[in-house]
Amino acid sequence: MSQHPPAKKNRASKSTFLIVGEGSRDVFFLKYLDSLYLHKDIVWTKILDGKGGTADGIVDYAKRQLGDYHKKIVMVDNDKKESEMLKARKKALEGGMDLIENTPCLEALLLSILNGGISFEDKGSRWCKKEFESKYIDKNNRQIVQEFEKKFPKKLLSKLRKKIPKLNRLISVFEGKYK
Repeated sequence: MSQHPPAKKNRASKSTFLIVGEGSRDVFFLKYLDSLYLHKDIVWTKILDGKGGTADGIVDYAKRQLGDYHKKIVMVDNDKKESEMLKARKKALEGGMDLIENTPCLEALLLSILNGGISFEDKGSRWCKKEFESKYIDKNNRQIVQEFEKKFPKKLLSKLRKKIPKLNRLISVFEGKYK
């Protein structure tokens, strides 16, 4: 879905982003957005799986990735202990990285998209995961592109990005409009 990095001489003309998702489900969603919105002439992305673990551990993993990126972005669920999230925020800030927090989890964001922008941030992770997987995409089908194409067509995402700031922020990365 993403291209190889541009040649060194062209690098200055493209924005380069390393995006680390908490786990494989986050990475799949990020790669799906990349496939829909990436402006290859102005943006280059590398999307990696942080392999779960602690939020600050995922930030550390991103920090260890070598490359001349304009920005490193880490996306995690913030359903963890507050002390862990504080560490992650501090490490991201110190490392010049952006931390995108899904409250409480990625499934809350996905549910919000599927329900016209209604927030599910007050629900727990367990509830959001169960709701999403029982009503929309079963956990065994979470990495099937056709499932995402059916449930999250570009037209829906483009319409709801105005109502869901986090979705807008993610899409803006791939469009080359991320600040």
